[in-house]
Amino acid sequence: MKIRGKLIISFLIIAIFPLCAGLVCFHLIVQNQTDILSSYYSTQTENNYDYGLVLNPVQLLYKLTLNDYNKLVKIADETPDKLLDKSFLDDTSRSISSKDSFIVVFKGKKEYYIGNMDFYDCISTLPSFSEYSQGKNDNILIDPKSSTLTRSKDFYFSDGTSGQLFLITKLSNLIPRWESSVKDIAIAFTLILFTTACILLLWLYHSIIKPLNILRIATMQIGEGNLDNPVHVNSCDEIGILCRDFEEMRIRLKSMLEERIQYENDTREMMSNISHDLKTPLTAIKGYSEGLIDGIAKTPEKQQKYLKTIYSKANDMTYLVDELSLFSKIEQNSIPYNFITFDIAEYLENYIDSISFDYEANNMNVSYENTAPEGILVSADPEQLRRVLNNITGNALKYKDKEHGNIRIALSYKPHKHKKPLYRQINKDGTDVNPPVKPEEFVRIEISDDGPGISEKDLPNIFDRFFRADASRNSAKRGSGLGLAIVKKIILDHGGNIWAKSTPGTGTSIYFTLKVKDDTR
Repeated sequence: MKIRGKLIISFLIIAIFPLCAGLVCFHLIVQNQTDILSSYYSTQTENNYDYGLVLNPVQLLYKLTLNDYNKLVKIADETPDKLLDKSFLDDTSRSISSKDSFIVVFKGKKEYYIGNMDFYDCISTLPSFSEYSQGKNDNILIDPKSSTLTRSKDFYFSDGTSGQLFLITKLSNLIPRWESSVKDIAIAFTLILFTTACILLLWLYHSIIKPLNILRIATMQIGEGNLDNPVHVNSCDEIGILCRDFEEMRIRLKSMLEERIQYENDTREMMSNISHDLKTPLTAIKGYSEGLIDGIAKTPEKQQKYLKTIYSKANDMTYLVDELSLFSKIEQNSIPYNFITFDIAEYLENYIDSISFDYEANNMNVSYENTAPEGILVSADPEQLRRVLNNITGNALKYKDKEHGNIRIALSYKPHKHKKPLYRQINKDGTDVNPPVKPEEFVRIEISDDGPGISEKDLPNIFDRFFRADASRNSAKRGSGLGLAIVKKIILDHGGNIWAKSTPGTGTSIYFTLKVKDDTR
């Protein structure tokens, strides 16, 4: 989810969740207080959700002990003399005392019965007799001094004496109930807001703050040079995309650092190898030169032998320096390739003709096999391609372990088979809307020998710089360890591929490919 969506959801949570939860809590609290008041003061409600009983003070005061008052009014209208029965009055006062109420009965102008004398003394005044009317009196009297609510009923006893009935309710316990309701609502809304804040905090922490902390820690680690700790973030928002990009950058940096370390190690190894490979012929040149200077070689034949050895070692040094110079230029892409188009079969035939005499003089037979059709053209640099062939065939000659060896050069070509599409989209003129792209095609050149072969563990490394399958650096076979590395670089620069197969004791085959020109055949 995008950050914009999270912000919208956060707004909805802030706006809707507290409102809905508040309404639910408000309903529960008010309903609970309504139920308590209804049962405590015997109020009448038309339905179970009469919020006015709590929220409307006038309605609440009107309905306080209304049921008890209606019963007493009915008695005063129908059997007024019953109000002269003190046992009945005592029972009635006891029943309504739990509702903070009591009754007072006047006969004439004298107090006939007082249900709660202690509290009655606190009442400042009561209404006087006015006139008799059937039914209840909706007037109520509130005494703020004593915090009482009084309902009255004027009537006549059977002997014609006037009478007054007062139902007095103490309001001192009602105010704490209102305060409790307000307090409960305030606490509920506070808890709702706190819960909403916690939910948003946890959600935003896990979706925004936590990934940013992970990213910050990863940045600090990278700043300290530690590239081994990955950044794992599963979110799909902008921060998640940033973290994944950061992880890709970390992987690239680690790869570059590893390549740099490997390059430095290779450089140190290269310097060590160069030092060793140069030291060997230099030591020989120095030794034979001292022999000539000191007069050890006294005969012309021995002097000639010393000079030839010095010349051979100097050629070894020249060969190594030339190989290093060439490889350095190829690595830096400072050698411009001169690509031309030519017939690869004809080129290989001419190459074999040019080397056959020298190789046969060293008891090495060179054979050629061509299974490719005529007229296969490639685009390559003839000079660099000749260097590739010379390095590969030179290795076969150099490491020949038999009196008579064999080199086979084979050219093959396998055209790409075009698969018919499942469907075609055709324009009005009959041409394809998406014309098929012709895949690249390659010729394969195989150079195999019947030499000692290469072990399976060494085979993957033969194209590395300064690698020699022969572990001995003092081998009499001249080699820089750069020949096949140069071959690989040239072939890759030509857009081809190179690989090798070998069986120890049987021989080695090196394969490489070259792109075929589009206009071939």
